[in-house]
Amino acid sequence: MWLFGRNIDLFTLFLPVWTVWFLLFCLPIETLETEIPLWVWVVSVLMIDVAHVWSTLFRTYLDPSEFSNHKRLLGLAPLVCFIGLYAVAVESVDWFWRGMAYLALFHFIKQQYGFFALYSVRTGALKAKRYISDKITIYASMLYPVLFWHFNARDFSWFVSGDFFEFEFNIALTWQILNGLYWLWMALWLLDEIRLIRAGQIRFSIGRILWLFTTAVNWYLGIVYFNSDLAFTLTNVVAHGIPYMVLIIYYQSSKKERATKAMLAPALTVALTVIIGSLFLAFGEEYFWDLFLNQDKSGLFGSWIGYPDITDTHFQALALALLSLPQVVHYVIDGFIWKMNDKNPHLKNMIRSDG
Repeated sequence: MWLFGRNIDLFTLFLPVWTVWFLLFCLPIETLETEIPLWVWVVSVLMIDVAHVWSTLFRTYLDPSEFSNHKRLLGLAPLVCFIGLYAVAVESVDWFWRGMAYLALFHFIKQQYGFFALYSVRTGALKAKRYISDKITIYASMLYPVLFWHFNARDFSWFVSGDFFEFEFNIALTWQILNGLYWLWMALWLLDEIRLIRAGQIRFSIGRILWLFTTAVNWYLGIVYFNSDLAFTLTNVVAHGIPYMVLIIYYQSSKKERATKAMLAPALTVALTVIIGSLFLAFGEEYFWDLFLNQDKSGLFGSWIGYPDITDTHFQALALALLSLPQVVHYVIDGFIWKMNDKNPHLKNMIRSDG
C-alpha cells in the first residue's frame, strides 16, 4: 500500500534517498572530507532545502480557501516569530543559532513521523495492539543518531559550528553495543509488523515499512556511519525537502482535481508553479543571506552587488530575524496545516483508502 501511488512514492520519496546512499558509498574518502562544492550547495541547500520552505506558500497564503481556514494562524505566526527571533538574535547570536538548530531538528523529526502516520492511517495500524510501539520506533530511528552526535564529535553541524550541545562520552565499545541494540529494535518492530499483518489486524503496507527503514538507515548513515559534512547535508535535505514538495504538489493537484471534477489531476501545472515559484523565492532569500550576513558565496552572488560593510549589532539581528522568518514560520504552521481536523477538510480526501 502506497501513499500517493506506487510509482510516485518510489520515484519521489524513496529513490532520491537511496541514490544518495549509493553515491556516498561510491565517493572516495578524500571527496567526503572536502568542503561542499558550490554547485552541490546550490542543488541540495538552495534548490531543495530552502525551496521546500517556500513551497508552503502554495498550501497556505496563496490558496484562498486554505488561508481562510487558517487566517488567524497565518496572520499571527510571522509577527510572533519575528519578535521572538529578533529578541534572541540581539541578545546572543550563538543562542540564536542553537535555538534554530534544535527547532529545525524537532521539525525534521516531526515531518518523518507525520509521513509515517499518513501511511499508518491507511493501514489501520493506529488502532492495532503492538508489542513494539510505532511511535517509539520512528522517533528512536532519528533520536538515537542525534544522541550519538551529541556525545561523539562530528565534522559537521546543523547550521553553524557548535550549535548543538557537545558532551564527552566516546567509549567505542559502549556505542558499538548501542548501535547493535538500535538495529535490533528495528528488526523487532518488523517482526511485530509481520505478526499483525498475518493476524489480519493491519493491512500490509510496503510504503510504511520502507518509510521507517529508509528513515532509520538515512539518519544512521548521515550522522553515525559517515563523519562528513557532504554526507550529512545530502542525506538530510534530500530525505526532508523532496518528500515535502511532493506532498504539497500532490495535495494541491488532488484538491484542484476534486474541485473541477477533472479526469486527470492538473499535477503538471501545479508542479511547475510550485517548483519554479519556490526556486525563485529561494534564490532571492539566499542572495540576501549572502549580501547582508554570510558573504561566502561570491562565486554565485558576489559579482552582482558589492558586499556592504555592516557591523551594527541591531542591524545584524534584524537581518537574522527577517531572513530566518520564512523558515521558522514554515516550522510553526506546518504543525497545524497537516492535522486531520475540520480546518483541513481536504486532507482526509487526499489519503485515498484504495491503496
